[in-house]
Amino acid sequence: MDKYDIGNDPYCYPNTAILKNKLKINDEKVFEEAERNITAISIHDVKYSNPPYHLEYLKNIHATLFFELYDWAGQIRNVDISKGGTKFCIATRIIPETEKLFKQLEAENYLATMPRNDFAMKLAEYYAEFNMIHPFREGNGRVQRLFFEHLVAYNGYALDWSPVSQDEWIQANIDGFQVQYQSLTDIFRKVLSQTI
Repeated sequence: MDKYDIGNDPYCYPNTAILKNKLKINDEKVFEEAERNITAISIHDVKYSNPPYHLEYLKNIHATLFFELYDWAGQIRNVDISKGGTKFCIATRIIPETEKLFKQLEAENYLATMPRNDFAMKLAEYYAEFNMIHPFREGNGRVQRLFFEHLVAYNGYALDWSPVSQDEWIQANIDGFQVQYQSLTDIFRKVLSQTI
């Protein structure tokens, strides 16, 4: 089983939890370090755009981040995944559920002109909803954080994640899965910069 509770995962090398990769690395620690180093470079190639935002936008971010690592970079996963007993959106519902969220976001004018506190609350709700979908086999957190950086930039803000501990972030996301958005709201209030 890997971190997403998948046994015999077709994305992984046989009898391992190591994702098949273009580098042909089958040592878990070596691959984790390579992935970190490569995405630290490729993140600079991710380009910001104004809305409209849509699933293709997420796929382009993923493709840019992970092109050097995975043949399936930018592609929606085709396996069901879960983490710690929490099931993410089933693969067959990823596209319609993601499109539904983007339509809602568009209907709310991408959260433009909201007061800061309301904006943070809406960010938390959307973050939790997008997180429940987890459209990619790997890299969802990085893609989602980048997308939200773009969304807040469109609204005249920036995000500084540095004041948030990993434990605090994980717990807030667990709360979000239980439709309890206060922890995520508090985090977004903390990490939203002054208007830029």
